[in-house]
Amino acid sequence: MKITELKSMSLIMVLAMMIMTAFTACSDDDNEGNKTVVFPELANISSAAGETTELSFEASADWELSSNAGWCKFQNGEFLESLIYGKAGKQTVTIMTSADGQNYNEDAVAEITLKMGNASQVIYKVTRAKREYADLVVSDEAGNIYDRTHPLTIKGNTATSPVYTVIKAQAESGVKIGFTNPEWLSYVIDEKEGTYQFTFNTANTSGLNPKYPITGNSYTLTFVTEDATTAKTDKVRKVEIPVVYEGLQRDAIGISPTYLNALASVTGKELSDDTGILEQMQSTVTVYNDEFETVIFAATKKINDEGEEEFTYDFNTTVDWLHAVTGTGSNKDKVTVTADTNRETAERAATVMIFPKAVYDEIKGDWAGNLIDESTGDIKASYAGNIMTSITQEGWQEQGERIGFQALFMYAYDYDQTGFRNIKDFFEGTVIKFEDLKNSDGVGDYNVTKNNVWKAIIPKSLLKRFDEVGEPGHGPGKVIFEPVDAATDQEVTEKTSYTDISSEKMAGQAWSQDARKILRISGLGISFDNTSYETYDNNYQLVVKGENDEILALCIVEVYDDTQEGTSF
Repeated sequence: MKITELKSMSLIMVLAMMIMTAFTACSDDDNEGNKTVVFPELANISSAAGETTELSFEASADWELSSNAGWCKFQNGEFLESLIYGKAGKQTVTIMTSADGQNYNEDAVAEITLKMGNASQVIYKVTRAKREYADLVVSDEAGNIYDRTHPLTIKGNTATSPVYTVIKAQAESGVKIGFTNPEWLSYVIDEKEGTYQFTFNTANTSGLNPKYPITGNSYTLTFVTEDATTAKTDKVRKVEIPVVYEGLQRDAIGISPTYLNALASVTGKELSDDTGILEQMQSTVTVYNDEFETVIFAATKKINDEGEEEFTYDFNTTVDWLHAVTGTGSNKDKVTVTADTNRETAERAATVMIFPKAVYDEIKGDWAGNLIDESTGDIKASYAGNIMTSITQEGWQEQGERIGFQALFMYAYDYDQTGFRNIKDFFEGTVIKFEDLKNSDGVGDYNVTKNNVWKAIIPKSLLKRFDEVGEPGHGPGKVIFEPVDAATDQEVTEKTSYTDISSEKMAGQAWSQDARKILRISGLGISFDNTSYETYDNNYQLVVKGENDEILALCIVEVYDDTQEGTSF
């Protein structure tokens, strides 16, 4: 019986030990899962607005890090976050401190909390200092200061373009800065670069001209911070700067208008250029302080192989036939060019150039060396803007051995201008034929020197077409009769006036539709009134007279009726 009981007790003990072993094992596992975590000691650091700061700590378990301030966040690649997490081990994270909510009254503190398992603890306190006032400083890009005792000089413009003076205005980060400026200053603000670009305002309503310098203490450019009237600080919040202007750049020049390829009549009274006939040749000169010099150079014009006009220059010959006169008073910026009568048979040319005084003083000792491009023989491109005019004057026409006549067609256009055409070109081969009557019977009865008598034969069909192309308000087109080989001062006139024929002196410069440029004409324009050519008796005469009123040439105007069937011209 005892033996049996012992066996039973042994079994019970074995079972009990197995249960205890199992319990102990479970108890050990539970202790591992609830192991006590260790937090880093609290650290206090400072981080200024706009800075990044690294935080280091060691985590004994998986962790989570959070910030309780919106101005203090964790940098995670390109993103800023208020919460980040990671695995156990040594860690380094970066925080970004912004200026959000920063004020001038008190520091701000952010708490960085580390969480591991169910436990959390503040491990960093980040202090962002309160905002500090800084002086408002205005300077150029090199750092030179502008203030009441250091005036700002605005750079001079060119004659055609603005030139900007660049400055900076800075105070503490984030503060807005404004300014007030004189009305004669215009500006561009480059917010990205933080610069202000000022230049002379040519559209100012103060009557100031960019040619002239502005000096003294009459004008002030003032910069102020947005809190200039409320900030409780001894820092500079307002800067007042005297502002002056250099005036136009010393080598800048504007000439308006210019007269290129100009022509002067032999008398000098009629001028034209590529734009047409000129009432006068006058330019306005824009230079610093109206200080300029005008120079006239002799020139010789020739036509090159490409058919273009070229000039060669003579800087040693005085040009006494062309005059460039500078105005006075309110016209001191005006230059007017006039020409004398040319008594020579050869044409002549000259170029008028205008230089700012500073440029003139620099180059006047060697005109050829400074102005001429050796490769082309022409004025250098850099001085092309100094040319007011290149002008050619016609030569005096001497009387030829025998004076003849020619005819052109004059038409009106644009209601205030006239032009002319070769008749055969305009009317498809139709011509006015000129017949020499020198050896005709009875020619001596006309009492013309050397029997220099001609007949102009006009087809009636041509006169009808003249009526068709006449311009409203101007009447029919005119036939212009010009003398050929007459002297410059000899002109064609009516021998006597004639009923139903209107005449008009046509002497001067006019547009040639055939040559596509202004040419000189010297003749008499005639037209038949109200189709009077239908009954015309062929007795209208034109003459060229000499100094003693003798008739040097005569032209009888005859209308030929070519409108009848079977007739020929």
